[in-house]
Amino acid sequence: MLIIKNLTIKNAKGSILLDDFSLTLSSHDKAAIIGEEGNGKSTLLKAVYDQSLIDEYASVSGVIQKNNCRIGMLSQKLDSAWFDSAICDYCLKETVDEEIAYERYNELMNLEKLCVQLRLDPLMLSSQQLIKTLSGGEKVKLQLLKLMSRHYDVLLLDEPTNDLDLDTLMWLERFMNEYEGALLYVSHDETLLSRTATRIILLEQVNKKTKVRHSIYNIGYDQFVQEHQASAIKAEQLANKEKEIYEKKREKLLKILNAVHDAQNSCSRQDPHTARLLKKKMHSVKSMEKRFEKESYTKLDTVEEAIDVMFDDFDWNPSKVILDADFCVEVADQRLIEPFELHVRGFEKVVFIGPNGCGKTTLMKQIIELLKNRSDLKLGIMPQNYQEQMPYEMAAVDFLAPDHDKDTVTRAREMLGRMKFTRDEMAAPIHSLSEGQKAKLFLLRFIMEQCNVLLLDEPTRNLSPMSNPALRECLCDFKGCILSVSHDRRYIQEVCTTIYQVKEKQLFKIDKLQLEL
Repeated sequence: MLIIKNLTIKNAKGSILLDDFSLTLSSHDKAAIIGEEGNGKSTLLKAVYDQSLIDEYASVSGVIQKNNCRIGMLSQKLDSAWFDSAICDYCLKETVDEEIAYERYNELMNLEKLCVQLRLDPLMLSSQQLIKTLSGGEKVKLQLLKLMSRHYDVLLLDEPTNDLDLDTLMWLERFMNEYEGALLYVSHDETLLSRTATRIILLEQVNKKTKVRHSIYNIGYDQFVQEHQASAIKAEQLANKEKEIYEKKREKLLKILNAVHDAQNSCSRQDPHTARLLKKKMHSVKSMEKRFEKESYTKLDTVEEAIDVMFDDFDWNPSKVILDADFCVEVADQRLIEPFELHVRGFEKVVFIGPNGCGKTTLMKQIIELLKNRSDLKLGIMPQNYQEQMPYEMAAVDFLAPDHDKDTVTRAREMLGRMKFTRDEMAAPIHSLSEGQKAKLFLLRFIMEQCNVLLLDEPTRNLSPMSNPALRECLCDFKGCILSVSHDRRYIQEVCTTIYQVKEKQLFKIDKLQLEL
């Protein structure tokens, strides 16, 4: 059993990320932490696992009772210190510099069986392949492989679905549901949340990020969404009713106040008795006014709104030829996808799906190279590695207004404000922002530059369950063409009109009904 009592986390500036948080996590609990980007979800997981991981940027007070629980953690990104290690070394070692004890090689048989479950090639364990050569999804699978082989009592999972292919996602859901220990995890995958979570922990920053709050729901995700929405509507209705009653009382009080004041002005000096009565009445009314001001009415916290922007309308020919070309995907003389023809028109919203490492991202890079010099297209590019298209030392507002034109800067600030960026965040270097905020910056840039073709590699993976529905709606309404790679099942279902699947080195166009999601 893991017990957290009165946990408060502050960042280096003294701002509170989590305030007086308490939680008891028992065996079989599957508690999902959700909230907008930058709300401290990953920081909470790190604090529970090892507080030294956040010492550089946060301080912690409160009690974390681990009660001899063996706790394992899957990080958002595999530590780069391992990148020059062989896969086998990573699986058998606890630290990079550790020597592998001879008896640990007995674990290889079990690791090979787990590789099959994760759709990893067991021969990787006997090869000298370095971790840095793996795809993003393969690195996540490797972390899962190591965790599964250790038999922990509690697993902390930070975005476990990032970069995983569809088959592995469904395997992960089964693993999480059948896991006998406790799970505490952060995820933006609404389908996974819906199918696995038994408890929901909501972290929020409200009133323009000046106040933090948390709520714990002992229910599944779908029920949480319904109850949370219903609760927000009910709270708004109650606040509006209280305000209406307050305004009526205030109006009545002002009428009495004005009437007494008028009576005092019209009272003659020859009638001192009436003047004394009116003075006494005015004193009574003033006392009522003071009591009334103290009562006030319930004022709702201004909550974080996920995405409050939409693409502007633009002239576009839905029959326009975007792609009509032959492709063949190869990496280092290794053929990943056999030669194929690709035809895409302006009305299509295309997604490429397939196993990790099958060449989807490489294909997207080939498409970008083919389209980037087309004068009739305005491309919006979101790569899997944001830094390829985003100067991390640049301020957020400068990324949207690189020419520093006064009107453009004003619009950029207005757009960032609608995305709930604070003034400090607008001026901060991009590397200091959360991954979700960086994704939102790309979306804002696409809107401001009036892009008509979007090339998106995993566009939803860093956005919260609150932001993703709004992003999907935004992309559904986008008039132009979208070419994307994604494993997000709701994005595929709701946004994409054309699906291409990579299977056994062949690219197939498939119907959405053929796809098991």
